[in-house]
Amino acid sequence: MNAPIDTHADWHDMPNPCAFAALIGPVQRRRDGAHWRYGLRVAPQHTNSTGIMHGGVITAFLDEVVGEIVNDLGNRKNVTVQFATTFLSKAQVGDFLECACEIVRATRSMTFIQASLNVNGEAIATATAIFKAMRPAT
Repeated sequence: MNAPIDTHADWHDMPNPCAFAALIGPVQRRRDGAHWRYGLRVAPQHTNSTGIMHGGVITAFLDEVVGEIVNDLGNRKNVTVQFATTFLSKAQVGDFLECACEIVRATRSMTFIQASLNVNGEAIATATAIFKAMRPAT
């Protein structure tokens, strides 16, 4: 496992990531009260041909970590129903991205989210998402 990104903020590798999150990562997380915060250090494999972070990686990272946050809330798995990303600025190799997430509304089976992806407290992307809780296997 990699060393924590920022030891004074208690960032650590996310344990047991799914195969897709492992491709993006290492995804980092830290405890923030009762919830987890998620982050990622931009590396060369995250960049596009212009040398900045690829928008597809930004969207995939947001979808993955917002899904983890939603799953943690209800202690059950959810799937993405809708996901829209707006790109506001760029991220470069070496930048540390941190996801901030707000639950707009939660029903019995649906969760509505607004999220932002920040570098040094400044948003580089925002997202709106809808997640649907999966039914238990029968």
